[in-house]
Amino acid sequence: MNKKGIITAMMALACITAQAIDEYQFHRGTVVLKGRVLNKPAEEWTSILITTYNHFTDKDYMVSIPVKDDGNFEAAITLPHSQGVWIDDIGNVFLAVGDTLELTKDATKPYMEGVTFGGHGLSTNINRLWPEVKKHYFNDKTLNVIDLSTEEIPAWKQEMVKLMDAVIADIEAEKLPVPVATSSYEKEVLGASALAMPFLEVMRVYRNNMTTLKADEYYDFVADRERWLLGNPAMLFAIDSPSHVFSYMSLCLMLDVSWGADRFRVYYRPDDPADMKAYKYNFVLPSNFDANLHSKMLALRQDTLFTMADYFRTTTQATLKRFHLKQIDFMLQMALCRYIFDEVRLDDITADRMADNFAAVMPYFKHSAVARHALEAYRQFVISKEGKIKQTASLSPEGDSIFQHIIAPYKGYALYVDFWGMSCGPCRLNMMNEREKVEQMKEKPVRFLYICDETDRPREVAERWLTENNIKGEHIYVTHEEWKHLSTKFQFSAIPFSTAVDKDGNLTTQKELDNAYYFTK
Repeated sequence: MNKKGIITAMMALACITAQAIDEYQFHRGTVVLKGRVLNKPAEEWTSILITTYNHFTDKDYMVSIPVKDDGNFEAAITLPHSQGVWIDDIGNVFLAVGDTLELTKDATKPYMEGVTFGGHGLSTNINRLWPEVKKHYFNDKTLNVIDLSTEEIPAWKQEMVKLMDAVIADIEAEKLPVPVATSSYEKEVLGASALAMPFLEVMRVYRNNMTTLKADEYYDFVADRERWLLGNPAMLFAIDSPSHVFSYMSLCLMLDVSWGADRFRVYYRPDDPADMKAYKYNFVLPSNFDANLHSKMLALRQDTLFTMADYFRTTTQATLKRFHLKQIDFMLQMALCRYIFDEVRLDDITADRMADNFAAVMPYFKHSAVARHALEAYRQFVISKEGKIKQTASLSPEGDSIFQHIIAPYKGYALYVDFWGMSCGPCRLNMMNEREKVEQMKEKPVRFLYICDETDRPREVAERWLTENNIKGEHIYVTHEEWKHLSTKFQFSAIPFSTAVDKDGNLTTQKELDNAYYFTK
């Protein structure tokens, strides 16, 4: 090839690279979402509720966009990174940071059937192309199986692997079912989204049959497809069920990372010397140790103790060995990142313990996006522990007003507040398990509020179930629009969700109320 030909080829390569997913898409940024709700009922569709995700820290964020009386809406949404989001009453939609998406929704039609996309940006193109890509590979059929017998699982799994292989083959041959003008960025997002769907279902079935399936045998297909399933950062942009992809990855594939440490860690220091023997089986150095305790533990452990760094090294090596993986891929890094920030939800997490976790896992963050998001999340954790984060404005003034109206009749009472729905099995189980507690506290200045979206199921069905199961407490039904405002106020995207209010009307935790009322005579 002559010099001119080489330069031409390099320029062509540069153009292709410029179109592919670049580092910017992994950064925090804003997206403008605007459009109109057609045939809008007067008292409905007053807002559009969007659930966004930070997959690095396994945290959901709720955003509510007001809809005007004429159906028009427009707002800038901050995203932790480009991603598929869930829009309530519409469905899964892809949003790219720095982009604008125009969306029109016909309120008389269910979910995505009444949605059209306008404009010419990346988000628009991907959302227009995605239904056709799904139809090509999956023929409009849902891959989510309700139940499979142990005997049926192997054959079904092979069918899912064939679907993955079909997508991988088309990606490698650049034969995705998309127009010729489709950019490399759009192809990467669409290809990863198609690949994520059967992979997610394989992990979901494993989750439902963990007691009978062996992980190393069940996931025997992963090693040969490591690059696409585990080493593919584009999975971050999966359009459908995006949060489930990473949740199931952590729970159903990276088992050591997700579950192991809590089995080996002791969070308290026993006063009884006889209880020191418990430390003989404690492989992870506790966060509240001192020099004297440390020396005793070393004696018990014959001069060997696992620190958090030891733990992460051991578990990552075990995962690599079990599945015959070549390296610590993007998905394993994500599982590690999500694990350490999942601990932030613990009430007793200390800054020192979090620092130990963070320092232990940082060497494994090889992908720059994982390292950046982990560092930012750790920084926010430290700031919050120092008490420097203050919310200057409500996330939902409408939600504030609705909640104050709900609790107004119970002034002077401490309130246990639970958001629930008939379609939520864990919600119903929690309420049944709480019956004894409600009975024991009926003479105390405490009330139990159970708040339900009346559109979740017919109200009569909920009330019949409550009566049949003797569920006491204050049962409050809100409209779907009110529910959306409340979920934005409290930032929950799934139920059951609980909070509490003290006797002075201030938000607190149910654990604090337990300490004040339930565990006192």
